[in-house]
Amino acid sequence: MSGVTLQSARFRNQLGPVIWLDVEKRTADTEPALTSVHWSDGLTTYVHDLILGESAKAWKLEFQSWPQLAAGIVRGAIATNSLIGGYTIFERDLLMAACPEDAEWIKANYLNANAARWFKKHRPELHGEALRPAGKWGKPGLKDFLMQPEVGYPYPKYLLDVHPGSILGRLRDLLDKREGVHRELTKAAKRDWRNLIEYNRQDVLGMIHLVEYVRRESTAQEPGGNAMKQAQQ
Repeated sequence: MSGVTLQSARFRNQLGPVIWLDVEKRTADTEPALTSVHWSDGLTTYVHDLILGESAKAWKLEFQSWPQLAAGIVRGAIATNSLIGGYTIFERDLLMAACPEDAEWIKANYLNANAARWFKKHRPELHGEALRPAGKWGKPGLKDFLMQPEVGYPYPKYLLDVHPGSILGRLRDLLDKREGVHRELTKAAKRDWRNLIEYNRQDVLGMIHLVEYVRRESTAQEPGGNAMKQAQQ
């Protein structure tokens, strides 16, 4: 069975919980260095890379191996009959690799929250606006949609200049030279670390907001939806 998308009937009918996640890693990494997960009781950010251990402690983040967290996400989703949601299938593939015994379940119960196709079909004018930063041959990403005023998400503009892979590379090099001691990092490096954490968290919170926007708009476009929407206003 294939997974769930914003175009599928299962998404439109989904009233149950979703465990949302977003990871940060460098291209060459086999596992994430950082993951934010939105559970039913709120958002938690986890650090997986040993060299970032003290930096995690400095920000009161949970340190947990990626395989352990991945297993916890999958077990939690199965136990609560939840979907697992990420903005692309990137997180899905990482979960499947970490939990091969549950790979088929993950594949069937993963919500790919990429909204580009939905916007192109249902709100082409917003899709066009979101496409501008990417250029003619590019593809609009999560932040391109979140920055649209109509979507209504207060995305911090300073995070648009954050490049997670580059920050991870710099932090690892600096911490390696300082035997992992966070307090010996420069002010600029500590700022990079703070920005990386917030960037990761905003990816999850922004994704949830965008999916709820799509759900509301999809309901309004159904037969009788506009009348229902007006009645609720």
